Amino acid sequence: MNETPPIEIFRPGTFESAEGETVSFSAEYLASIAAGYSPALFDAPIVVGHPKMNAPAYGWVAGLRMDGDILVADPQDVDVSFAELVRAKRYKKVSAQFYPPNHPANPTPGVHYLKHIGFLGAAAPAVKGLREVSFSEEQQADCVTLDIIDQEKDMKSQQEQEASFAERDTVLTQRENALKAREDAAAKAEQDARHASNVSFAEAQVAAGLLLPAGKDLAVLVLDGLEAVETISFGEGDVIELTPNAAFRKLFDQAVPMISFGEKAKGSDKSEPLDAHKLAAEAQSFMETEHRAGRMITIAAAVRHIEKNGPAKPAA
Repeated sequence: MNETPPIEIFRPGTFESAEGETVSFSAEYLASIAAGYSPALFDAPIVVGHPKMNAPAYGWVAGLRMDGDILVADPQDVDVSFAELVRAKRYKKVSAQFYPPNHPANPTPGVHYLKHIGFLGAAAPAVKGLREVSFSEEQQADCVTLDIIDQEKDMKSQQEQEASFAERDTVLTQRENALKAREDAAAKAEQDARHASNVSFAEAQVAAGLLLPAGKDLAVLVLDGLEAVETISFGEGDVIELTPNAAFRKLFDQAVPMISFGEKAKGSDKSEPLDAHKLAAEAQSFMETEHRAGRMITIAAAVRHIEKNGPAKPAA
């Protein structure tokens, strides 16, 4: 019983040889290589690496055959020590070298012929008494060395690696896009909130008589444009730091109403002037309270309510 398993050396496909030659073999052509192989014509040795001249043979190829669409070699007379090294995976790679169809040393002109099978991956073991393989210069030139199985594994590994990189790149891109979308949405919500606050402030100033209605939109435009993170400093004594937006709003603190608001005391035709800043603040507070309760009113309606009913009484 032959304890040495067959060696897979070739499969259909197009590959580049170690010598830089592109070769294409079909399953039918591989079958013709197997059929043409004969140890009586030339028995291909099993060697370590690809010897150029003299090297020990660790076994011989008894025959070639097809196993499905794979070209396999049946070894014989394999050195026991070498077989142990192969089983221990000291030699994981196999490379086959062929005589081309028109090579002068080819025993079967017209079709490739197996020259030797080289095991790659470790130094040659020191084994005495092995038959020597000897190639002449003519035999050595212009041969085709094909690491078919390993090339396909490497190609598959490279394709899997490229697919993995592409998948990871896609995931990273999706995460970056999702993060940017959240950041953009948060920035838009913050911008909308600031704009709404600016509109509310400008309407309160109009309602308090500190700003003409025609100037409301311009005031909002200025406030929106002054939404800066940086602060500005002013004052000779105590330095005050404010954002440009806050500084613009502060201009209205000492402003004098352009129109008079007042409420009539009962039994009197005289109007008592109200503080415009307090009126604006109370109106804005009342409007916000109504909004929280689900009742949407304008700042003008809030001002009219405060003028009529007075400021809200503090909770007891």
